[in-house]
Amino acid sequence: MGRLARSWDLVGKSFEVLLSDKELLLLPVFSGTSCLIVSVMILGGGALLFRSELGVFVGTDPRTVPQGMWAFLFCFYLVNYFIVVFFNVALVSAASDRFAGGNATVNHGLQVAWDRKGSILQWAVLAATVGILLNLLEERLGWLGRLVAGFIGVAWNMATFFVVPLLAAEDIGPVEALYRSADIFTETWGEELVGGFSFGVIFTLLTIPGFLLPILLARPLGATGVLVGFIVALAYWLLLSIISSAVRGIFMAALYRYATTSEVSTNFNRDDFSTAWQPRR
Repeated sequence: MGRLARSWDLVGKSFEVLLSDKELLLLPVFSGTSCLIVSVMILGGGALLFRSELGVFVGTDPRTVPQGMWAFLFCFYLVNYFIVVFFNVALVSAASDRFAGGNATVNHGLQVAWDRKGSILQWAVLAATVGILLNLLEERLGWLGRLVAGFIGVAWNMATFFVVPLLAAEDIGPVEALYRSADIFTETWGEELVGGFSFGVIFTLLTIPGFLLPILLARPLGATGVLVGFIVALAYWLLLSIISSAVRGIFMAALYRYATTSEVSTNFNRDDFSTAWQPRR
């Protein structure tokens, strides 16, 4: 089975689990709403704080950007990352409990995330630091920086794949979570690997109908059709984003359960997990 077909199959199976437990959709909604509110507040404050510099530095060499702006960017990234991880921990916690035969509610997942808030904040600081350093590397070293940051980014994403499930399952620090995530990954699938699935590709393809709506409605309805199509497209993309986040969390919970207990969760089969990553050829 090709990577695209396999990814579609895994998305479908995760979505079936979501359909049987629609309450889990609330957590991505809470996450997205919180990020939107906080982003507006932070960006609005930043625009006021750096209003004199914005006109000067927009479109200029990133190396000339004031250090204060990088610090502000770090804070923006940190707060949003904390919110995303917080609700992801809640989602994975609830999904993991359901897979194990429990009956965890959204409130239970939120309580688990709240109990782990200190560890989540520490992890957000670490992840935000790595993200900012990779951005600086890309900006300052040009194509070489982008190449190096790309390699580091791939390794980082694979090593940290199980950090959220670990934070949901145990109250541990970010460094321990990072090391244990990498260990779980290599012990289960090995070291020299390539991905056997990509949810990102599937959901990117699913965004295409949204771009087509304004075009299709423009012919019969003119400017009104473009406006209606754009509004419907925004609603569609928002719903797709919510579903994407929920589906990823469900699959991550099922994959973590397999990696740590060798148990296969509802709607999946062992091959879905054992070949999630494959040896590099």
